Amino acid sequence: MSEPLYRQVADDLRKKIVSGSLQPGQRLPSQSELEQLFGVSTNTIRLAIALLANQGLVETRQGLGTYVNTRLTFTMVMSNVEGLRSDSGKDAFTSSVEEQGRTPAQEGFSMELRKAGPLIAGYLQIPEDSVVVVRRSHRLIDGQSWSLQDSFYPMDVAQGTGLMLPMDLEHGTIRELADHGHVQVRHRDEVMTRMPTPTEAAFFGRRPGVPVLEVIRTAYSAERPLRLTISVYAGDLTHLAYEIDYSGQGHLFQ
Repeated sequence: MSEPLYRQVADDLRKKIVSGSLQPGQRLPSQSELEQLFGVSTNTIRLAIALLANQGLVETRQGLGTYVNTRLTFTMVMSNVEGLRSDSGKDAFTSSVEEQGRTPAQEGFSMELRKAGPLIAGYLQIPEDSVVVVRRSHRLIDGQSWSLQDSFYPMDVAQGTGLMLPMDLEHGTIRELADHGHVQVRHRDEVMTRMPTPTEAAFFGRRPGVPVLEVIRTAYSAERPLRLTISVYAGDLTHLAYEIDYSGQGHLFQ
């Protein structure tokens, strides 16, 4: 069964936006021009534009027409290790943003102690209601809200480390944990899309209908989970990329 006409039109325009044929800030052809281009009715074009607007790809300006959203997407290489900083002192987020010619910023940093609910306790493999250290930050790209990040640490892991301080660590959390005998050896990611909570919608400033990306990363030492990081990204601005290195696997496909 073929897709409705308005979805076909929206798909065609979406491809042009993603490929760059229609640039951020560029005005789409007028409604009548789109009707002639696709050979469809006025209502079909209106539905297609509404769908693209709900997905955050275009915005309609009263009396001026419809324009490609000027908020640019950003590709985050998720195989980079969160919390690990290079010799330059820059973490994976900062380095990735600057490499793509963008301007990174972090704000709203906070640290608090909290009792672990069932979800957090399950991931960290600790008893429910155990005290955990929660470190939170907001990330921006080019001055625009991009991600919310909460990291949870078991108290017996964080105790006596800089993670107990309400400040960002210049050398990174992974190095801090390693310096105290908790060496991270691997991590596991779960990626999902969902609709934003009211707090998230206010932070990202998106229209209703635009989903968020949520990445749940559990970091492990050789013995146990060390950290749970829940990152929420603006769904219409974010590409997640993973790069897996098989060089240490020998002749994997023979």
